[in-house]
Amino acid sequence: MFHRIDQFFRIVLTEWKMFFRDPACFLVIVVGVLLYAFYYPYPYVHEIVNKAPAAIVDEDHSAVSRQIIRMASTMQEDTLVAIYDKEIDAQRALADETIYCYMKIPEGMESDLIKGNNLSLGVYCHGAFILLYGNIASAFATAAGTVGATTQVKRIVANGHTLAEAKAIRDPIPTQFFRMFNRSGGYGIYAVCAVLMIILQQTCLIGICVMGGPQKNRPFKWLQGHEDTENAPLLLRYFGRSSAFILHYLCALFFYKTVIYPIFDFPDRGNIFLTLLFGILFLGSVVNMGMWISQFFSRRESALALFAAVPILVLFVSGFSWPQGNMPAWLQVLGAFFPSTYAIPAWLSIQNIGADFQEVAPNLLKLFLLSVFYLALGLIHAKRHDLLKEKNKG
Repeated sequence: MFHRIDQFFRIVLTEWKMFFRDPACFLVIVVGVLLYAFYYPYPYVHEIVNKAPAAIVDEDHSAVSRQIIRMASTMQEDTLVAIYDKEIDAQRALADETIYCYMKIPEGMESDLIKGNNLSLGVYCHGAFILLYGNIASAFATAAGTVGATTQVKRIVANGHTLAEAKAIRDPIPTQFFRMFNRSGGYGIYAVCAVLMIILQQTCLIGICVMGGPQKNRPFKWLQGHEDTENAPLLLRYFGRSSAFILHYLCALFFYKTVIYPIFDFPDRGNIFLTLLFGILFLGSVVNMGMWISQFFSRRESALALFAAVPILVLFVSGFSWPQGNMPAWLQVLGAFFPSTYAIPAWLSIQNIGADFQEVAPNLLKLFLLSVFYLALGLIHAKRHDLLKEKNKG
């Protein structure tokens, strides 16, 4: 019994050493895990788009239009680079991407505002840049709305009402907006925290396939002299190598939590023990999936080519970038077989919201069931593979 325990730990240690000795594996599960963790969040370090070039078309040339221009120029979301007299000039600038948005102040705007007539200002944004569209349009709407509200309040006060009454008449039911768990409305918090789980999943799958999964006698020169661990019984070999990957990626997960999250100021509300439980279940399902899939590749390059092409699909079917309920049924079924589909909402709930065990239990249960499912497939396939090898030798 003690010999088996000793052999198990030697398998774990040998596999872990291989992570650093094999160049292909090292690049994927060590360099890749670290590099992507810093590289991907860096472009979104400011979280929201600020000082994007924009313009205003002023056809009114009134005191109110000039007030709107001054107000818009103080907004942090945009930088007014031009004031045009004709809309055609703004359209050309938008087409040339000299600006990404412009607001049109129509002729007679001040007169209509004073008379109390209905009026509207047009805001035209470059639809190809979604992040720019919302921020600049919101800035223009705020500027115009503030000036318009001020003018309306002054008109009501002039009719004999107090300032407080005028504000109540102008806006009888004021609405306040609160951003929960992402106060700045930043893209980094929205996207990067989920993508980190995809990075862990995909690099782990590639790493296992590159290392040959549970196969016997792997053709690596670094394993010469390790015949005892390479030819160990299937269960020892399978669970020993799996444990090495799980432990390695648990370290990566906590590196993200303790280093990447503070550096990029991501919300970290997760309980340490719940995070550990999540990591074991998530990585257990990923590793077992990899141990099964790896047995279908005779060449490590094939795994690299396949898994390098699927991260966008995996992210999409996870329901993160598009609601699962709005996907075709076959895509929902496909997504159910990827651990990231359940890991992303569980991770975001734990880390960003501070959810407790009961709130994430359904997704943790699905990760556990997925782990058992892939474990069974992996062991059955590995047993058949070993028997086939023995038969061919005989």
